[in-house]
Amino acid sequence: MTVSNYNTTASSNTAINGVNISEGMSPSDVNNAIRQELKDVRDVWNDKEWFLLGSGSSTVTYTRASSTSVTINADVSTTYHVGRRIKITGTNTGTIYGKIATSSYSSPNTTVAFTFDSGTINASDSTVSVFVGSTYVGPSIPVIHDTSLGTSQILPPSQGSVKTYVDAQVTAQDLDFEGDSGSSNVDLDSQSLDIAGGSGITTTASGQTLTVAGDDATTSAKGVASFSSDNFAVSSGAVTIKDGGVVNAELANSSVNYGGVSLSLGGSDTTPAFNLVDATGYTASALTGTIGNSQVATGIDSAKIADGSVSNTEFQYINSLSSNAQTQLSGKLTASNNLSDIGTASTARTNLGLGTISTQASSNVAVTGGSITGIGSPSNNSDVAIKSYVDDAVAGLRTRIIAECATTANVNLTNGLEAGDTIDGGNPVAGDRVLVKDQSDATENGLYLAVSSGASSRDPEHDTIAELSGGMVVVNQGSTNDNKIFLCTTDSDGSIGSTNITYVVVTPSNTGTVTSVGLTQSGTEFTIGSTPVTSSGNITINVNRISATKIGSGTTVSDTEYGYLANVSSDIQTQIDAKSGAGFAVAMAIAL
Repeated sequence: MTVSNYNTTASSNTAINGVNISEGMSPSDVNNAIRQELKDVRDVWNDKEWFLLGSGSSTVTYTRASSTSVTINADVSTTYHVGRRIKITGTNTGTIYGKIATSSYSSPNTTVAFTFDSGTINASDSTVSVFVGSTYVGPSIPVIHDTSLGTSQILPPSQGSVKTYVDAQVTAQDLDFEGDSGSSNVDLDSQSLDIAGGSGITTTASGQTLTVAGDDATTSAKGVASFSSDNFAVSSGAVTIKDGGVVNAELANSSVNYGGVSLSLGGSDTTPAFNLVDATGYTASALTGTIGNSQVATGIDSAKIADGSVSNTEFQYINSLSSNAQTQLSGKLTASNNLSDIGTASTARTNLGLGTISTQASSNVAVTGGSITGIGSPSNNSDVAIKSYVDDAVAGLRTRIIAECATTANVNLTNGLEAGDTIDGGNPVAGDRVLVKDQSDATENGLYLAVSSGASSRDPEHDTIAELSGGMVVVNQGSTNDNKIFLCTTDSDGSIGSTNITYVVVTPSNTGTVTSVGLTQSGTEFTIGSTPVTSSGNITINVNRISATKIGSGTTVSDTEYGYLANVSSDIQTQIDAKSGAGFAVAMAIAL
């Protein structure tokens, strides 16, 4: 218990730091109480700048609310006001200094927040002691925190001490500065900074204003110059002489030499004019020297040649001519029975009966809006193939078609081949190929594509009898049809919708007993697996890529030549024959 916890009501003070001072106290308690009171008073005044005010009338507790605030169990917001210096001590906090940032009372506590010079209230201290600084030493003299005397010292300064401190701070300060070369400083309490002008620059000080001005330039001194808009152009600091900016009157009568070209100006030629295009009026004595290739700049603009109607690009077309251009052109324009006008490409094609055919680079020909007919079946390796020839060749290759699954009974084609439907134990997804082979109406059989929903349609690659006939379909999955191969036995001369389409299983065979079957592989056209079969199982044969030399007996067609069949739209020989007339040959030669 300290003086700050004594009550201003005498009867309320019944003990001093544990010493009983109630009525009827023993003589020894009187002595002890007086001694303790003297100690408390002495403790308070040992540091007269700081006081534990408490509530001002009774015991008070400073309870830690946060690292920067406490609560006091009384309304002390007037005494603990904003801006007042404070000192806080605590077992783990130590001693820290600051000032009051906010102070507000909400029954039953006043909450006081602080701004500390450094440190915070330690979380291990549930309570601390909050000392406030004295508000005055003498009448109306505020307390000033003098850091030069230590953070624990708060003393009122004299006018002399304030002046001495300020003078010392000013004397210690210099203004440092640097130039493009060299550096220096100005002692602020004894020296002045002189801003001097240089060549063409003048500085003037008046009051609180320093004016830096540029002098007008002269023939003997630098400075700010202006330029006549009649003679000069200035942009972004760059000065250029305008075309015609120097008139003849400004040229002295003398000999002018530029790049080896000399022009002598006589005494009477006060306003000479000389034009290389029209030099009339000047005699040989007025122009000395010669103008050769070395004096003429390269790249004379074509607009300066003749009447200027020929562009630079057109002028370059003269390069590499081997003889008279018109003679060569006329030699290429000889008319014939099949070509009467070569003036325009469209007219030439019309005269030749070529329609919209146009020539391309490397002698290629593109046909737009028409077709080439009359070509027969090819007989040589370099012959063009017609569509019927290609169709027949492709039909012979249709030996292996992959279907994801195959039907085992009649299905409703309007909704029975939707994604997720069960077909022979499998579930096709949209786009999967399905072999439909068991329809009540056999004309509906064939290869279809599964759809997301609704009616399915035939596979566009197999939607004619000719494309289905002879086709071997390998089924990928199914409870009954897994890995079976079906052959379409329908003749190729039928038609969709009126001809029954039939399939028979060709492998595996369900009869006989397999004791030992083995196959060996030669080449890479087929890959053979799961061999030998000793009692049961399957031999797998995968078709890789059949070389063109293996198609037909003794064929000499290469893989590259076979690729020429791509994109043929009709019988190749028919197309070739249609283009083989004498008139077509002449027309093609001329057009190309």
